[in-house]
Amino acid sequence: MPKKRPSNAQFIPIDRCHLFGITSPHALAKRLGWNLNKLKKLAANGGYRVYPHKQTGRMIQEPGAALQSLHRQIHRYLARVQAPDYLHSAVKGRSYVSNAKAHIGNGPLFKIDISKFYQSVPQYKVMHFFRDTLNCSPDVSGLLAKLICFNGALATGSAASPIISYYTYKKLFDDLKSLADTHSLVMTCYVDDITMSGTSANRLVLHEARTLIFRAGLRAHKDHHFQKNDAKIVTGILVGNNSIGLPFSRWKKIHISERDIRRCSDQTTQLELYPTLVSRLYEAAQIDGRCRIKAKYQHSKWQNLQREVAKTSAQKFSSLALAA
Repeated sequence: MPKKRPSNAQFIPIDRCHLFGITSPHALAKRLGWNLNKLKKLAANGGYRVYPHKQTGRMIQEPGAALQSLHRQIHRYLARVQAPDYLHSAVKGRSYVSNAKAHIGNGPLFKIDISKFYQSVPQYKVMHFFRDTLNCSPDVSGLLAKLICFNGALATGSAASPIISYYTYKKLFDDLKSLADTHSLVMTCYVDDITMSGTSANRLVLHEARTLIFRAGLRAHKDHHFQKNDAKIVTGILVGNNSIGLPFSRWKKIHISERDIRRCSDQTTQLELYPTLVSRLYEAAQIDGRCRIKAKYQHSKWQNLQREVAKTSAQKFSSLALAA
């Protein structure tokens, strides 16, 4: 049974946010439940691990365990704040799936990505958000910005970056929503992916959207325009006139994973391959219900194989012990 989307009653106005109106670093430490000296040490050295993403090669800046824990805490506080309907990232009850569903049957569609969005969010803008929107004192705002940013910008591997990036450029996203409303279009935002759909979703409006992004000091790229009957991919999901579906590229990855397991005769290697397949199937089940049955079936096979390998290993160990 699908999860119900939370009503606005479950969210709070921003002036009731746990991070609102903090007047001193000591008050911040108390509000967060952290030692102030520990916060200052994390601000000076967050223990970041920097590495290339396995598939894209994009550099990931991942905070150390303690700082990432703090980032998750900050995310939870901000995620409770009432967000506009167009925002589908970093909001409880919304996801890349709800983002795509919003465009079912809307006809023509265009989408734009903001290039290197996190790296384009400077530390001073994060500080301004805490100072001007959350009404924190300048020293508190500066400390929070240092805790959240890496080398003067948002970290690509931080749990706080999705929600912080939205709030630092909220005016831009609101302006894009006003543009969509002017042309009677549906607009959604998922991190740095902006999508608009409707009968007036043409290249002229796309150009206006690109101009707004440019004026905000950012760069748009990977823009795509789709006609009514085109196959439309929105946040990795196929959007049709009546429903959403799994794109061919994702079906292909699932079939390749299944094939690799079938062709593999080594049980240890099979155990290494199963997590990827099961994960892909469960994720696909959010879009196509048929995948849930396959996911449960493959998960069961994986568990049976784990038990079989464990039993074999125990028998070998027992035999070696007796021989000794």
